[in-house]
Amino acid sequence: MTRLLHTAKTLADPTRVRILAALRQGELCVCELCDALEITQSTLSTHLQVIRDASLVRTRREGKWIYYALRADKKQLLKRFFACFEPELKSDAQLAADAQRLARRLAQRDNGACCLGYS
Repeated sequence: MTRLLHTAKTLADPTRVRILAALRQGELCVCELCDALEITQSTLSTHLQVIRDASLVRTRREGKWIYYALRADKKQLLKRFFACFEPELKSDAQLAADAQRLARRLAQRDNGACCLGYS
């Protein structure tokens, strides 16, 4: 029951839901997440720590960039969770704006990798 409660608490925060929604698009670096969600690196770090503690994401370092992605063994769980709320999420203005900013930011990648840092 402990893991279930920890996951539920993780999903009970709007910023963490926004982060997880962005990560459903694929692996993202910290600066891409900050820019797409328009949050500071310190705020993002705090939320990413909670998400990591719930074992929902994995990380990898490439040069000076740290990338986050949904853990393969949690993708189906998150897909089902988001599917339960699909009508509300599709009409959410914040998530739509996040997705637009993320698309613009990802278009600036160089060979599929982040190259800008923080905007």
